[in-house]
Amino acid sequence: MCFARAYQEIPKYQHRDPVTSKVLFCDQCPPGTAVKRHCITEEPTVCAPCPEKHFAEQWHWGDSCQHCTSVCKERQIVQRECNSTHDRLCECIPGYHLVVEFCVLHTACSPGFGVIVQGTPERNTVCEKCSPGYFTSTSSSTEPCIPHRNCTQPGLKTVRPGTATQDTLCDTENKEFNFNCSHQHTECHTDITLCEEAIFQFLASPPLASFPVERLSESLPGRKVDWKSVERLKKSCSPQQQALHLFRLWREQNKDQVKLLSIIQGVNHCERKVSRCASVKNFTLEDLLTLMESLPGEKVNEEDVQALVRSCPSQRYILQLLHLWKIQNRGQDLAKALSYSLRKLHLKGARRPLLKILKRISRIISASTIYRMYEKMIVNMTQDNTCFKTKLYND
Repeated sequence: MCFARAYQEIPKYQHRDPVTSKVLFCDQCPPGTAVKRHCITEEPTVCAPCPEKHFAEQWHWGDSCQHCTSVCKERQIVQRECNSTHDRLCECIPGYHLVVEFCVLHTACSPGFGVIVQGTPERNTVCEKCSPGYFTSTSSSTEPCIPHRNCTQPGLKTVRPGTATQDTLCDTENKEFNFNCSHQHTECHTDITLCEEAIFQFLASPPLASFPVERLSESLPGRKVDWKSVERLKKSCSPQQQALHLFRLWREQNKDQVKLLSIIQGVNHCERKVSRCASVKNFTLEDLLTLMESLPGEKVNEEDVQALVRSCPSQRYILQLLHLWKIQNRGQDLAKALSYSLRKLHLKGARRPLLKILKRISRIISASTIYRMYEKMIVNMTQDNTCFKTKLYND
């Protein structure tokens, strides 16, 4: 019965026998073949395999197969090569989807909207407005809405409630800022500021390196960092770390000051650009070890890199690794270190995605010339005695 059913399911076509002029019902040829000779009264249809670079997807009665698609179109890659039963299958490159016959960039969800369905080569991104308690502050075709920061922990209070486009702003009840000068490599830091460290690099060089942190604090315009935080910095941090954290606290204190907004926003804009271009998810431990070996100065040991991989999401690998390197090499210039690393990685034939990301980060940080404005401003202030008041601290 099975053989009979299979026989009945073979599709037929009509063909007139040239000798007898009878109309015959011939078997069609299966996928991957074409008719070599039509059936006659005494013999069935003879089928022959499709030649190279030809295919037949369906049962048919044609005497030839179709030509394979020779090349994929713009912004497409080969998803499956041509064979005797299927044409070459092309799909859009990552970040694009097919619309009619063209690959179009995935839609980026606007601030206040997050991705609920990731875009694929066949379909576009699906965005949805962030629910209460969630936000997005940048346009993205990959990132979902993220929860607002929780300010209910002991010692914290809400300074500004979160919105659909802004995170909640927390502050300590006693007006002290949280900072950590310890070298904890096993934690995944969420406040990495590579631009800030690169832009304030001049703090490690004369004449500023010799100035006490309280004098720098008094020199800065706008609202002063409170004296308790300055004292905590002096007790907890090295001289160079004191200066870096002082500027970090100063930025937080003065982010709503109109006259200082352009300076502060310059650093913020640099950080956003670095975070966006570094958020790639397909990096591995091997990539990180390769990068670590290429950087100059003191190396982060392999155990700390492995701890990084265990504690951080993959899109934060590069930022975290460069942050650890900065801790190990306080006096090194990050922009110069990245240029040195790129030259070594090129010679070693490192993976292209790694080279591409490092090149972008290096370009962004090198282009952030706002540090010259800081340097000139701070040097002038520290050299001008009229800038200092008789009282060391100004609450």
